[in-house]
Amino acid sequence: AVKDIYETFDYAEFLKNNDKFEDAITYYTSVLNEIDKDHPLYTKATDGRGVAYERNGNWDNAENDLLASLNADPNQAYVINYLAYSWIEKGLNINKSLEMLKKANELKPNDGYIIDSLGWALFKLKNYKEAKKYLETAIMFMVSDPVVNDHYADALWMNNNNLQARYYWKYVLSLESIDDKLRKNVEEKLLFGLKS
Repeated sequence: AVKDIYETFDYAEFLKNNDKFEDAITYYTSVLNEIDKDHPLYTKATDGRGVAYERNGNWDNAENDLLASLNADPNQAYVINYLAYSWIEKGLNINKSLEMLKKANELKPNDGYIIDSLGWALFKLKNYKEAKKYLETAIMFMVSDPVVNDHYADALWMNNNNLQARYYWKYVLSLESIDDKLRKNVEEKLLFGLKS
C-alpha cells in the first residue's frame, strides 16, 4: 500500500494547487493517518495540509500542522517562511518570526519570498531603514510581484521617500497579477499616503 500513500499525497497536492482546499485536507489527512512522524512524507503532508487549512481560513489547524512539520524537520526554509509570514500578517509573534526568517534566509539565501518576509517583519517592528534594505533586495528577485512591490513602497514611504513610494504603488496597479483587495488598498495609499 506504500505506492497508494504517495499517490494519495500527490493527489492532495494537486487539489491544493487548484484551490480545492477542503478536498485536499481530506486526502492529506488520510495520508497522515497511515504514517508516523519518521515517514518521509510526514513533513510534506503536514505542511501541505497546514497551507490548505490556512487558505481555507482555519488558522488554528494551519498553525498546528505547520508547527508539527517544523518539529519533525526544523530546517525547512519554506515552511518557516509560510508560518512566520502568516504570523506577521496576523500581528502575532513578530520578534520570533524575525528570528525564524533570519534562519530561513541562511538556509535559502537569494530567495525573494523569504527576503520579502524578512523585510516585512522588520517593517512591522518599525525598523524601517533595515526593512527597506531587505525589500529592495527582494524586488530584484521578484520584479513584477505586486505584494513585494507594495511592501517596498510602504518601506520607502516610511523612510520619507514619498515620490519613489508613489512610483512603486502606481507600478503595482499596472501589474496583471494584482488581486482586488490589494488594488483597493494601493489606490487608497496613492490618495492618502500610508498612515503610520
